[in-house]
Formats: sequence, C-alpha cells, structure tokens
Amino acid sequence: MHFLAEHRLLIGISADLFTFLGALILARDAFTHLKDLRERRIHDEFRDAFPDLPLADDEVTAAVSAVRFAIRGSVILFCGFILQILSRLSEEITLPK
Repeated sequence: MHFLAEHRLLIGISADLFTFLGALILARDAFTHLKDLRERRIHDEFRDAFPDLPLADDEVTAAVSAVRFAIRGSVILFCGFILQILSRLSEEITLPK
C-alpha cells in the first residue's frame, strides 16, 4: 500500500492518460464507422451505375479492423479506470513521517 501512496501523482496522471487515450481510440472507431457508411452509399450508387463491373468486397477487412480498434480502446479505457481507482485509494493512505 505504501507504493500507492509514494506514487500517487504518477498513478493519477497515468490514469488520466489511459482514460483519455482509450476514449480517443473509441471515438476514432465511431468516426470510422460514419466514414464507412458514407463510402458504402457511394459504393452502392457506383454499383447501380455500373452493375457489370466486378468489385472487391472489403467489408470483412474493415469489420475486423473496427473490432480490433474497439477492443484496444476498451482495454486501454479499462486500464485507465483501474488506475483511477488506485489513485483514489492512494489518496486515503497516509505515509508515516
């Protein structure tokens, strides 16, 4: 427990950084989905205009990438919350003088 008290500032700053980084990754994932929706609409219009043109389907690759980013963001966000809890616990510990 003394480790928490001795490194209180470092734990608190790390918690904030992990939480912020996790939130940024999850926000990036959300914006990527919006971009994919727009591209899919353009892709559908293109297929309607040129129905005989063969096109590669990249939806599986995009879905796998989105899942990976969501998992990474969630894990980092979880680590940030754990560090927040440790930071709060360290505030309750007083070091002997």
